[in-house]
This record gives sequence, structure tokens and C-alpha cells, in this order.
Amino acid sequence: MANKNVSPEEQAAAQAADEEKTKEELEWAEKGSLLCRIKNQKVKEMSLVTIKSKQFLNYYSSYWFNFVPNALKSVALSELLEVRSGYQTDNLQRASKKYEFQELAPESRCFSVIFSHAKFLHKSVDFCADSKETRDKWVSVLTHLISVAKHQRVVFNETAWLIDKFQQADTNKNGLLSFDEVWNLLKRMNLQISERYAKAIFRESELEDSRDNKLNEKEFLNFFERLTDRPDLRFVMTQASSDNVETLTVADLQRFLTEEQGFEKVDLKKAEQILDTFEQTVQDKQKEKLMGLMGMRRLMQSRWGNVFKPGHESIFQDMDQPLTHYFVNSSHNTYLTGLQVKGEATVEGYISALRKGARLLELDLFDGEHGEPVITHKRTFIESITLRNSLEAIKRTAFETSPYPVILTLENHVGFVQQTVMAELFKEILGDSLYIPPKDSHRHPLPSPNKLKRKFLLRGKKIILEEDIEEPDEDDSPTDKDKHHVHPHPVSPELSALIGLPSVKLSHNIYQDVNKHPFDGSPSLSENKVYTMFEAAVPIFTYTAERLVKSYPKGLRQDSSNMHPIVSWLCGIQSVAMNFQTAGEELDLNAGLFRSNGNCGYVLKPGCLLDGVDPRSMSKPKMKLGIGLFSAQYLPKSEPGKEIIDPYVSVQIFGIPRDETKAKTRIIKDNGFNPEWRDNFYFTLCCPELAILRFCVKDFDSTSSNDFVGEFSIPVMSLRTGYSQIQLNTGYQHTLDPSASLFVRIAIEEEY
Repeated sequence: MANKNVSPEEQAAAQAADEEKTKEELEWAEKGSLLCRIKNQKVKEMSLVTIKSKQFLNYYSSYWFNFVPNALKSVALSELLEVRSGYQTDNLQRASKKYEFQELAPESRCFSVIFSHAKFLHKSVDFCADSKETRDKWVSVLTHLISVAKHQRVVFNETAWLIDKFQQADTNKNGLLSFDEVWNLLKRMNLQISERYAKAIFRESELEDSRDNKLNEKEFLNFFERLTDRPDLRFVMTQASSDNVETLTVADLQRFLTEEQGFEKVDLKKAEQILDTFEQTVQDKQKEKLMGLMGMRRLMQSRWGNVFKPGHESIFQDMDQPLTHYFVNSSHNTYLTGLQVKGEATVEGYISALRKGARLLELDLFDGEHGEPVITHKRTFIESITLRNSLEAIKRTAFETSPYPVILTLENHVGFVQQTVMAELFKEILGDSLYIPPKDSHRHPLPSPNKLKRKFLLRGKKIILEEDIEEPDEDDSPTDKDKHHVHPHPVSPELSALIGLPSVKLSHNIYQDVNKHPFDGSPSLSENKVYTMFEAAVPIFTYTAERLVKSYPKGLRQDSSNMHPIVSWLCGIQSVAMNFQTAGEELDLNAGLFRSNGNCGYVLKPGCLLDGVDPRSMSKPKMKLGIGLFSAQYLPKSEPGKEIIDPYVSVQIFGIPRDETKAKTRIIKDNGFNPEWRDNFYFTLCCPELAILRFCVKDFDSTSSNDFVGEFSIPVMSLRTGYSQIQLNTGYQHTLDPSASLFVRIAIEEEY
């Protein structure tokens, strides 16, 4: 209410004060301060930590052997994920159990920097400052810089990106680049052109008044504009122009955005504002405003070139239907960050999965040595973490990316005594956010995501269903010898009262289960069982129309590989548990499905599945999908240090068997920089509601398997028609690359 009484002048003054404070803190951080690094639960000697050129965090790392000098580590700010105050990493939580450590490094002076890492899910570096004030200053500076870097990742600014490349190539920092410096940069940027051609463009890019065989920043941008000429965009502009020229008037742009791009409510006034935003050339006030090629490039890199239908990248679906009506983004063995047979459980697994959009997490619970349950992996060498620390991390992160409910699946191997302790922990830490089911919950459909906003639901064994014991989410079904020992401990009444989704077991009679099982009952099915049911035409669709079902990977996947989620989704199974730490086609498709509807973790199932109908029965074509694949820009190498790539694009439809198909472009030799294909593909779909389109760029290799370069997956029903610049997910973890993209045109013809 107070903000309403603040005048515009006061708001401007407050904003200016904040900006001045941020500027002062950045200058302070660039000079640096002494911090103690905390490593292997030990407080190291103080060393200088600095921010360099607003691009890198520099700190020193020590080795096991004291006679080896400390090494300077430099982490790009673009790789930083977050900064945390206090004891909020596994390392600090373990170290803080000792009183001596708390004296040396009080929680009020500790903070952690989390960043992405090629070999791990991500890595944390822990520090202790000399005072709380210094700690808070570092947290403030780093939080600001991370926020700026996140914005740059989402909104690609080609000019800013090129200036960053200029600064990286300017090794002697004189603000000028020689041809050799530019040539080395081009090699790193995946372009194979003749040195003679590059030198010719280099000379053409120098301004008349400064021909010194060096490029300044402005000349460097001119060089790249010439080098990355876009014939495909020139063609688009000629087609959109009323005069068949390579510029667009305001009227041309308005017509292009509404008729070709499919945007509504773009009148001439709005079109003029858009032109002014993206065309940075100074306009002649006496003449009509025009958009040129560079303006068009910027337009395509903005929301006006987004491949999503307007609104589909945010929450657009009805969120007032029962929870069972939605696919749920689900994580398997969430506490792991590597293989399933070694390593350690970590709260980072939960934090990472939640930030990627997971709404169902798995807790494998066992009796702990200190009277409280712990989380670990059965029959492995996995080091455990406490349930308390895990719940605190989950509660802190659960609703950062989505307000909708988080389901905690309990794999309960805990004895009767510690189950009571466990129930108290859930109530103590989750508090009012814990959903307590009403006594007659088994008689009614589950509440909707909107009704369950910011709530936690526990899924697991419940006393009243002991005769309907669920098959466990284990390696495989137990042998006859083991069947009587699956659940050796009775469920405590205190824990049972908190279970909102009680475990049940499917019988051989699905129709009987539909009538017999409680409405809130939730079975788990192994990967093999799902495939068997799907192939045998078991009417699982009837059951999943009303009950929430989870599927999980078969036990042979000790490498944490993922099952293919498509078959489970076709069965109407809401929760397909994925190893979020293992990148690949399977996880890409999962990310693709949930990228729609605002990545909120819940996607409404199509009508056929809500009606309990097998989608394979849909045999009449409903949609013709046309894809024009023009070109790619700034593709990375498949691995650092590898040769320049020979890219091609695989275009694949996943869905019902009748719709599944795959096509490929031709291979372009030695050009990941700006390859051009101009290939067209056409698909006929009978069930577009369950179809996912995946673009996958690969590096052709005649002697071995083709290497992954980048991908993008999206539900077909969320595609916007027209031209789009699609940002790709690249690298070891298939993460968003702000510069790598595909330029495509989508055409859709619906048949009814």
C-alpha cells in the first residue's frame, strides 16, 4: 500500500540510489577482498577473491599437498547459477556438525557459489568472510551479476555477444584486433573459410579514416555483419515487402507479423513501435520508416520470432481440473547426481530438479544412526544425507519456478520408531504447506493444481491399504522368496495420516481396480510392465483417466540412463520418473513436453486420455505439418578442441506409432558458423495432441557415431506458424545456448 503513495520522483531517486549502490559494490568486488575457502570440510587460509571485467569470478584453489602452490581458478559469470548464504550446501552442512568448525566459520559469515560444471550436475564453492557485512556484500554483488547473466541467456543480444567475443580475442587489451587475432577467433567459432576470403572481408570492414590493418569494436561488428550475411532472411524480406525489396515499411511489417507470423492485435501503431525497437539505423524523418536486414535479424531473435504459440510459453491451460488430469514432471532417484551404485546422495539433486521444473521427487528413506531417517540408495555404496536437510532444501526451492504442488514419493524402508520421528519432521519443516488428506479423500477425485497451490503431497504406504500393497519401485519385482519381506516394517499411524496419495497395486483386472481402488490411490509400474501392457492392449487408459500412476526405469539401468517416456504418456500415465542428471533424447522430450504451459510442471492431458481412450485408435489424419529448415547460426563444436563440424539436422516426430517419423537434411561440410540447407519436410498426423517435434543437430562422422551438437523439442500443438529463430540446447547437459540457433518456417493445415 505504501508504494501507491510514492511519487514518480521518489521512485526515480530510489532507483538511482540502488544503481549507485550496485556500481559501488561492483567496483569493490573488482578490487576484491580476502576470503577463506572451505574445502573438504576444512577452513583454508585467506586468499584474494575478485570479479574480473564483470565477466569472471577469480579465486584460488588449494591442493591436497601443501608444497603445491595454490592455483588461480576463473569461472565465467555466465556459468554461475546462484549464491547462497549460510550453511546451505552438503559440504557446509556436514562440516557444521562439528562445534570447532562453527567457531572458525560461523554461519553468519559463510556463503556458497553454485555454478554449472561439465563433469557434474553442478559444483559449489564455499567461502567464509571476515565479517557478516563482507559476506552480505559478496552475496549482493553476485546475485546482481547472476541476474544479469540469466537475462542475457534468455534474451540473445547478438551485438553484445559479438562485443564479448571481441574482448575475448583482444588478448593484449588495446581495443584493436589484428587479422591473426580475428583468424584464431574464427577457428574457435566453428567456421572453415579460406584465409584469403577472410582477409578480403577484414580489409573491407576497416573504415576509410582508420586503415591500420586492425579492427576496432565498430569495425569488428561491421566485419561480422559482412561475414554472416543471411540470404535466407533477405529472401523472407523480399517476400514480405510490397515492393519486393530487402526492406520493410511499417505496413509491410504489420502485415508480416499478423498474416505470416500469426500474431493478433498488431496494428500500424504497434508495428511502428516494433520497427523503432529493432531497427537501430537512424531514419530519415522526411521519408517512410524502413526495417533493414539487421533489424530483421534482431526481430527474429525476439518474442516475434519465438516458435511457441503466443501465450503457450506461460501458463495457459485450465488448472482447475483434478490432479489426475495432468502429466506431472517427475524425477527418479532425485537425490543422486551420478551413477546409482556409487557416489553420494546430495540435496543439490533436489534443488536442481525443482529448478528444472520437477513436481514429483523421490525420497529413499532408511533408519539413520542419530535417531532421524536418512536418504540413500538401497544395496549401494551411496553416502547418505539426512531427511531434515533434504526437506529444508526442498521447502526453500519448491515454489521458485512454479506455484503448483510438489509430490514427495516416499520409498519407506524406515523402522516403526523412526517413522514417527519422520512424521514429526514433515510437520515441523513443511508446516501448513503439508497437505493433510480429509478422512473421506478416498471417495472423491483429487483436488486441482490451483486448489493445491504451494502444497506438498506425500505419496506412499498407508495403513488402510495394507492388503493392497504396491509393487515397490525397485530394480525388478521381488522373487517368490522375497515377496513376504518387501515391507518388513508396519506403517506408523502418525505417518499414515499424512499420506495424500496412498500406494495401491494393480491386479490383472483393470476394470475391477477402477471400481475397487480409492480415488486417491496411486500405483507404480516398472518400465517393462508399461511396455507389456501397451503391447498387449491392456486397458490401462481406463485406469489412468481417474487415478494418478507413476512409471519408473527398470533396475538394469544402473548407469542412471532413462526410459523412453512416450509409451508411458500414450498410456495416460501422469508421472514418468526421469533421471534428471542424465542428458539425452529421453530427457529432451520430457523437457519439451513440460516447456509448454509455462514450465510449471503440469500439462493437461488431451481429451482422448481423459476419456480413457487408447490414442492408437485415432486413425484419421487431423493435421498436416510443414517444416522449412533454412539455416543455423553459431553452432558450437561437439566437443571443445574438436575439428570444425559437418552439421546436419534430424527432424523427428514422437507420438503414437502411426505418427512417428524421422527426416534429415543434407550434410554441410566444415561450417558450424552459418550453414544453410533450405530443406522442406511434410508430416501427416493423426494424433497431434500427443506429438512432440524434435530438432537435433549432429556432426557427421564417417568413421564413428555422429556427435550431438544441439537440440530443441516442443509439443506440436504449441507450434506457432511462420518464421522462427529457435535457440538450441547444447553441450554435455543439453543446456540453453543463447547464440546457437536454427532458422525455420512452420506451416500447419488442420483437417477435421
